[in-house]
Amino acid sequence: MPENPIKPPSLSVPFRAGIVAPASAPRNKADLETGLAGLTASGIRVHKGRESYDAVGYLAGTDQERLDELHAMMGRTDVEAIICARGGYGVLRILDQIDFGLLQKHPKVLSGYSDITALQLALYTHTGMPSISGPMVAVEWPDPNGLSCRHFLRLIAPAWKPEPLDPEQDQVTMVAGQAEGTLLGGNLSLITKLIGSRHMPDMAGALLFLEEVGEPPYRVDGLFAQLQMSGILDEVAGIVLGGFTEGDVAEGKPSLSMTEVFDDWLGDLGIPVATHLRYGHFPEKVAVPIGVRARLDAHTDGRAVVSLLEKPTR
Repeated sequence: MPENPIKPPSLSVPFRAGIVAPASAPRNKADLETGLAGLTASGIRVHKGRESYDAVGYLAGTDQERLDELHAMMGRTDVEAIICARGGYGVLRILDQIDFGLLQKHPKVLSGYSDITALQLALYTHTGMPSISGPMVAVEWPDPNGLSCRHFLRLIAPAWKPEPLDPEQDQVTMVAGQAEGTLLGGNLSLITKLIGSRHMPDMAGALLFLEEVGEPPYRVDGLFAQLQMSGILDEVAGIVLGGFTEGDVAEGKPSLSMTEVFDDWLGDLGIPVATHLRYGHFPEKVAVPIGVRARLDAHTDGRAVVSLLEKPTR
């Protein structure tokens, strides 16, 4: 991370948001249009990067189209935030070509999650700029009154003050303890795919937050093994687990439970671990800032709290 990281400006509605699709296309046009309407209803002025997102297989256009759209929006002076249309897959195909210096010149809030994890961690690695693992146009913004959208606007507001990451619900202690560090993480699969690349941030002393979707216990087991073999589990200060969803095992197939996998890999690290963060691939979730200081208090009575110590904007 650079010595003098830059933060994007704080925002209050109305502000101008550019829409990009660096990964997969929205599942259907109606979701995108409803999400755009939700943004507008919230007082956010929308600037579309492309008029339509014609799918190229599982991608929202060719690699060059997606890269050009992202670069154009990163460099615009009339846009104050970038909100991704959807996750899916595709950021890894263009990550080596992204000019992160554009956001250093024109800092903006960036919101997205899932596949967008790769973009956000690379942004932090190369510029030190925080972003928000938060609502996407065709997924959460169709309901602008939902928790994710409300929390996103709260995080980037000028009046932000230190508070729990989830102001409405505590987490659950898996391993008791207390730790402070930079909040880094997102989708587990995307994090493991960055290992060994120049885009992977330094995880030493970090508070690592994780979620996953569609991966059964044996696959999650392998992803944690990769974190361990790369040294990441030995260097982070604490771990917070969100949702690990849609990973059901076929009836009659032998399997460890997801909880057993967590315990095997995380139970004896000697660092605090919390579970049940409302974050992941489900409707009601908090938005999580990437690249800010936070504290994890995992109490022996079973109650755990992640507290934000730093705002993601200036």
